[in-house]
Amino acid sequence: MIKMKRLAALGLAGVLSLGLLTMAGCDNSGKENGNGGSDGDITITMMYSGTAAENDFETEVLPELVHEAFPNITLEVTKLPDDQYYTALKTKLASGECPDIILVQPMYAGANSVFGLAEAGYLEPLTDMKAIELSGVGASSFTYNGEVYGIPSGVTMLGTYYNADMLAKYNLAVPNTWDEFLNVCKTLKDNGITPIVMGDKDMYVMQFGLYQIACSEIYAANPDYDKQLRTGETKFTDEGTWDKVLSMYTTLYDNGYIDSSSLGLGSAQAIQKFIDGEAAMIFDGSFDYAAVVDAKGAVDFTRGYFPLPASNGDTYAAMAPGAGPAIYSGSQYKDECKAILEMLYDGESDMYKAYVDSGRIIPTYGYGYDQVNPIYDKFMSLYEEGKAFYWCNQAWPAGTEDEMESKLSEYIGKQGTTVNDITKAMQAKFDELLAASE
Repeated sequence: MIKMKRLAALGLAGVLSLGLLTMAGCDNSGKENGNGGSDGDITITMMYSGTAAENDFETEVLPELVHEAFPNITLEVTKLPDDQYYTALKTKLASGECPDIILVQPMYAGANSVFGLAEAGYLEPLTDMKAIELSGVGASSFTYNGEVYGIPSGVTMLGTYYNADMLAKYNLAVPNTWDEFLNVCKTLKDNGITPIVMGDKDMYVMQFGLYQIACSEIYAANPDYDKQLRTGETKFTDEGTWDKVLSMYTTLYDNGYIDSSSLGLGSAQAIQKFIDGEAAMIFDGSFDYAAVVDAKGAVDFTRGYFPLPASNGDTYAAMAPGAGPAIYSGSQYKDECKAILEMLYDGESDMYKAYVDSGRIIPTYGYGYDQVNPIYDKFMSLYEEGKAFYWCNQAWPAGTEDEMESKLSEYIGKQGTTVNDITKAMQAKFDELLAASE
């Protein structure tokens, strides 16, 4: 999912066969598949992205709970790996045979961005649903031209996992400013400890640190920065914006706090090094909690999690509403779909409780909200204070982040690429992709 597909399909799992996709997605009449009889039984189809998991919520648990709550409704859920999902969705939308409920990404993120699909007329407005009111500020990332077209699924965050035992050994506290963070890195390096491990071979992970910095250094001062990119009022090349973010981040490589050998490590390898105690920190998301915190490595140690601090100490968090469901505008069962989604996101039903208990989301209201893992306390406090921003790429034409990653990879590999080269390339790609979408 952040290539961004990794981030964007956060918290989703499970996959059924492509054959089921064809069966479930193509027929909403109810009659041809035997569900339109006099008893009023209907079949509602749903398609999400992800990979299979035992006792999967969307493919196994949810259909049973829907049938218990609505005995006349059979929910058929299909999940496909990310790339297959995007391809299948595009095909089915073009043919007018789309499933009733589909997964959409916030804003402009990905091939199934809610803004893109809403503009094309593929989505049913959900503005008046109670679930939209409960979802709070997250709904803004699913709002296009004054109408809400998708329901955010909790929040996910980017942060810095750290080895609390290692920091304590060297009398290091969680940093509150960027200078303090650099001092932590220097102290660790001076004592023979690798401060930060990253799997930059999977270039999407470069976003995990960059977006943390950008929240505090760009968006805190100008929340409309990305909107203004689209009107030309701002540019990636503006002094004191992305040049500052990239300079702060590349300092970690320049000083050896992240080794340039990271280009030879994949994300999974980097995580393994962290849990084996071979590095003190790693930039990653809440979506990888199980792999980074729950997993056992070569040594046992206490994990912590903090947002990268701002240069001035006024830190903002990189937190995004998770990808969520939308209703196909061509569905024959819009009211029934809305009824299902209202219950799924009402904060108190068995359906909602099962969703939260699945561990797929960090709830922002209702059941489970007061039991959020303490490791996220700092992030949730910032979120409640309004000091959090979405992941940058969600507002960019898909592919802009790829150019950023590619050029940053050249910098890390010491190919002569400069910070200014990176910002110029980002702007050129942004302009190219924006023009192509208009």
